[in-house]
Amino acid sequence: MKQQIIENINNPENLERLYRENRQEFSESFAEIADGYNSELVGFWKVRLANENTTRSKGLLWVDLSVALAIALITGLLVKLPDFFEGIVDETFYIRNLAIIVFNGIIVYTLWQNRISGWKRLLAYGMTIVALIIYSNLLPHRDSDSINLVFIHLPLLLWCLFGLAFVSFDYRSIPRRVEFIRFNGELAVMTGLILIAGVLFSVVTVGLFSAINMNIEEVFMKNAAIFGGVAAPIISYCLIKIYPSITRKVAPVIARIFSPLVLITLAVYLVSMIFSPKSIMEDRNALMIFNVMLLAVVAIIVFSISELDKSRKKDRNVLVLLLLATLAIVTNLIALVAISARISHGLTPNRTVVLASNILILINLVLLARDLFLSYFRDKETERVEQTMAGYLNIYFYWTLVVIFILPFAFGFR
Repeated sequence: MKQQIIENINNPENLERLYRENRQEFSESFAEIADGYNSELVGFWKVRLANENTTRSKGLLWVDLSVALAIALITGLLVKLPDFFEGIVDETFYIRNLAIIVFNGIIVYTLWQNRISGWKRLLAYGMTIVALIIYSNLLPHRDSDSINLVFIHLPLLLWCLFGLAFVSFDYRSIPRRVEFIRFNGELAVMTGLILIAGVLFSVVTVGLFSAINMNIEEVFMKNAAIFGGVAAPIISYCLIKIYPSITRKVAPVIARIFSPLVLITLAVYLVSMIFSPKSIMEDRNALMIFNVMLLAVVAIIVFSISELDKSRKKDRNVLVLLLLATLAIVTNLIALVAISARISHGLTPNRTVVLASNILILINLVLLARDLFLSYFRDKETERVEQTMAGYLNIYFYWTLVVIFILPFAFGFR
């Protein structure tokens, strides 16, 4: 949308057409590029959008919040099903269904937010969710590594479905994927702020009732924690869409603060790992957590690059991210050596997944490091990093499908 506006910045007919096709996206994109142009037409659109946004925001606020609260309430009630039916075992229910229920709430709100009403797409999504629920609950009830890996990777698959809904099923569009990656950073920031506020509210509420000798902690936390936790990402989504400028002011600050901190932490961890008396090869759980940490580094790099000032050359923050990616590659290679040593004792579901995941993350980090290097030392556009990550999402998606639907059968559910 932004590129189309730029190409038609002096064409009133085409600007009007773009606006009518997608008013919300047009308004957000125009606000980002308008300051770079000085013409009567651009000035007219600034005034028009400012007036319309003011008029619409009040109505949209209540409609969006009402829908978001309704979806959050229904999602919370589904999460509390074990409290309503005695035959449902809490632990089994949550392991197999919690991720599906929570992500479904976010995805349903996304479908509504994007005004996706085509019955074929909605039917396909509904059938997919039902199939996942059936598959998850029909897996054998046993202590099995391959089955546990299914439940670990289910949230990743659901996150991919969330992305599919976010881009309005236009999965081939790299720009829309980049937008989804950026949105995840904003959503994480806003959800974190809401959860912090929720914790403070809970502490104050419980404390007030304790002061009058009324112990409501167990009942309050059992209900507020569930409904609040489920509602947080949905309400955050709603607020970001209504007030997009909120996170755009906070996110860059968080990115600039956390990138150097993660770099220092990773450097200290690398040195500690080399001189530690305990080898990483001895603990398979440590290897899996290690992969999660590497994925977090990838996410931080992409999130941080999205929040940089694209107009600046030789941005030192790009150099920080390049160093972070380099350190992550070094630690990844050390982990690969450790995993290879374990593989020599035979293949197991955990070893297979950890090895393959480590290789995929390593390739991802190398590609990101290459783009960061070209951006800093060759003055290439930093958008290359986001585009590389957007294209690489396919690899993670296909690997997740393999772990969920093929791995358990390949290893006989052991």
